[in-house]
Amino acid sequence: MNTPVTTKNNKHRLLPVIILAIFLGLIAGAAGEIVTRVYFLKDFSVPYFNNEVNLASLNSNRSNLIIQDAKKVVVNQDVKVGETIGSIRPSLVGVFKTLAVNEKSSSAQYYKLDEPLLVGLAVTADGWIAISAPADFKKNFNVKNFVAITSDRKVYKIDKISDFDNLPGDLIFFHLEAANNLTVKKIVARTDISLGQSVLAINDFSNVLLTSLSSFKKTPTVLSSDSLNTRFTLAGTPEDQFKNSFVFNLAGDLVAIIGEDKEIVPAFSYNSYWQSFFKTGTASQPLLGVNYLDLSTTKSLSLNLEKGAWLHSSETLPAVVKNSPAANAGLQEGDVISWVNNQALDANNDLADIIASFNPGDNITLTYIRNGVEKEVTLKLGEEK
Repeated sequence: MNTPVTTKNNKHRLLPVIILAIFLGLIAGAAGEIVTRVYFLKDFSVPYFNNEVNLASLNSNRSNLIIQDAKKVVVNQDVKVGETIGSIRPSLVGVFKTLAVNEKSSSAQYYKLDEPLLVGLAVTADGWIAISAPADFKKNFNVKNFVAITSDRKVYKIDKISDFDNLPGDLIFFHLEAANNLTVKKIVARTDISLGQSVLAINDFSNVLLTSLSSFKKTPTVLSSDSLNTRFTLAGTPEDQFKNSFVFNLAGDLVAIIGEDKEIVPAFSYNSYWQSFFKTGTASQPLLGVNYLDLSTTKSLSLNLEKGAWLHSSETLPAVVKNSPAANAGLQEGDVISWVNNQALDANNDLADIIASFNPGDNITLTYIRNGVEKEVTLKLGEEK
């Protein structure tokens, strides 16, 4: 008669034991995760309470993306910008009016380092400096009247100036006497530039603009294979104080130059000028000799193509320049150049940008389409006079 009562009492006794076991199990699990994070993963953050989700753990094949609270994003970005500025500063050179030494004068003479007339960028380790300069400065620029001071406070005389004339971005080059081991920044290739990319515009040692690339544009409509066609725009129009500035990515590499008219010219567009000048001492650029429409931004009613350089004349320019390398190779109006060597022409690779990466005298192979048939020709680039 007493057996049912005993069974009921046993059930009541087991219930607290089960609850206690579940509770201790939860505590052990949490403790185990903490031990694993701290001693094995070296992660000292508090799990579940930091409002952070690491999406990289969802798929190891994707690039890391961390979503976290806004304050952390701001702090991390500020740190990165500060690091970038620190890496760029050794490449910058301030240009100052030369102070005449007067031993009879008792007044102190000094250069105010945070107020240079212009800021230049070292482009070779042995002392060549690029500056974007207003027209009146270039007109009156006499090397004897100016000095350059690097970020480590060394004062250099200027002994040479380049013969570049009317380069986009208002660039000129000068050389620092007896300079060596200057820090030189890498020029960003076209393929490494993307819309929305964060960039820094720097025009002296104390003015920095954090912005992003908002668009690529090409001028004019009919493009020349031998001109710097591509231009960038930034998110928000740069203020006047950022005229004649240099634009860097957050890795500290050179992206573009902002001219006096605030036209933003990609740095990669200057490759042929720079290579020629520093190799031979004279400014020259390669010549192909065609004018074209970019089919990645043009819809042709007669061609079923979405990319390539469609050789096309304008009111004042022929599709193929007479006696040019292109003309001598047999290219004709209506041909569509689709490849240069192993580079396909598309929205990211413009013909003029690719040609600018070569030097006069280089041999290149063009793949082109004529009347629906793909052809190939090898030619030697000329020199733009």
